[in-house]
Amino acid sequence: MSAKSETIEQKMARLRELVAWFESDDFALEDASKKFNDAAALAKEIEHDLDELKNNVNVLKQSFDS
Repeated sequence: MSAKSETIEQKMARLRELVAWFESDDFALEDASKKFNDAAALAKEIEHDLDELKNNVNVLKQSFDS
């Protein structure tokens, strides 16, 4: 599934999985940097998606307030 077709909820689930890896027995220092970068990029995507959603809600609200 491409990142564009994933919902915010699906992205958040992936982020939770990445964060859980850091607390798991599978943690390996050699992989930590890549996992951290993946999690940071995913968090940035989620933040962008939420900003877009907020803007859409604001536009909709303004159209009803007019």
